[in-house]
Amino acid sequence: MKKSKNLLLMLALGSLLFSAPAIGQDNPGQGGWTLTEAIEYAQKNNLQVKQSGVNRDLNKIDLKQSRMDRLPDLNGSGGYSFNTGSYQNPVDFSLSTENSQTANFQANTSLPLFMGLQQTNLIRQNILDLQASEQDILALQNDITLQVITSYLNILFSEELIKTAELQRSTTQKQLDRTRILYKAGSVAEIAVLDLESQLSTDELDIINAQNQRDIARLSLIQLLNLENEQAKDFNIIIPEVPEPDNNPALAEPTMVYDVAVQTQPGVKAADLRMLSADKGLAIARGAYYPRLSLAAGINTRYIKGGQRLIGVETISGRREQTFYLDQTGTQTQTYYMPFTFEQGIYENSNIVDQFQDNINKFVGINVSIPVFNGFLARNNVQRAKLGQLNAKINADIERNQLRQTIEQAYVDALAAQRKYAAAKVQVQALEKNYKNAELRLNSGVINTVDFFVITSNYRRAQSNLIQAKYEYTFKLKVLDFYQGKEITL
Repeated sequence: MKKSKNLLLMLALGSLLFSAPAIGQDNPGQGGWTLTEAIEYAQKNNLQVKQSGVNRDLNKIDLKQSRMDRLPDLNGSGGYSFNTGSYQNPVDFSLSTENSQTANFQANTSLPLFMGLQQTNLIRQNILDLQASEQDILALQNDITLQVITSYLNILFSEELIKTAELQRSTTQKQLDRTRILYKAGSVAEIAVLDLESQLSTDELDIINAQNQRDIARLSLIQLLNLENEQAKDFNIIIPEVPEPDNNPALAEPTMVYDVAVQTQPGVKAADLRMLSADKGLAIARGAYYPRLSLAAGINTRYIKGGQRLIGVETISGRREQTFYLDQTGTQTQTYYMPFTFEQGIYENSNIVDQFQDNINKFVGINVSIPVFNGFLARNNVQRAKLGQLNAKINADIERNQLRQTIEQAYVDALAAQRKYAAAKVQVQALEKNYKNAELRLNSGVINTVDFFVITSNYRRAQSNLIQAKYEYTFKLKVLDFYQGKEITL
């Protein structure tokens, strides 16, 4: 959340705070990196952005799978076994003790007809999650933009400090050369030469400190761009001209800026989408209370080695001897020959193909599952979904609240930066006159080097403050422009 606040503050500058022309888009960095090139390159090549893209692709797969779950499934299986001892013949179901070899194959399919609308709600939830992940990428790209701009600005700021420090060193060097001549002529004491030599060393240190600050910012930008080898070795940026800020800006009220920003910021959009996703999660959990209805069908067949198949029927007739008792004691009997007729099947050994064809069995049916008691699983899942819904709403409120606070802070900072810049500019103008006057008096021997160094130090500090105020002031105004959807130009 904190990153989102800082992101929104810096993003204005990132849209082109410095309007240097973009060159070498096919091969960025040729002749120096512009801010636009650095931002675009980082958004494509930064590892965090790539990782966020992977998360989005996972959400795409989840959405695709949830849609595919509405299609029928189809599964097949088979087996082959060797039987010994007593077993039941799988073809004619007779008991046998002979060794045999059997095989079976089956295929089953099922189609969900009604699942408590869980599948429909899951698809809708995955759509919302995918949209939220896409907004996350935009938010992360903005965050990367923030970091790139911060490093870029630090380089520019350091470069201006270096120029100021080098100019001061050049001035001190000229004064030192003049003072040495006066010392040799006996016009000034040796202490004046020593003070200027000490001041020259201080100027050298200021240059080194500014260079170190620039190198650290440069390294930070290189790491954000994931540059390696020759790209990192020859890395440099194009220094644009930053115009002087307007002293009388027309600042929009924070409420107006917020009304625009809340409609465009990806962090807010992602939070709203996750709030809608939580609503679908609750609907999914409640779907477990409803019965489930599905259509099922299948086919199977079997084979036994040595099995026979019926190829026809033959009729057998004849006479059968039958004895009847003539008295109750069973001592007298009479024998008759009774005719009979019956049909008998004709079998032959059957191969595996014939058995598979003859033993095919098909089925189709409807399955109904009615939830009665599941250890309060469905109820507890509903309670969890309600809490997730509440948490998503709180996150959305937090995101909006932070956006409002950020805009309000940016508005106050813009006013403060305007006053700071105006004051710093007046201070530099006043101290510049004092410095030039002190330089003339030093050359004339009216003031000593200590007094001159105090005046010089104040002037140098004022110059540094003016440079810093210049960037802060320009930045704050561009922030408010960004929130209002304005094109960021200089």
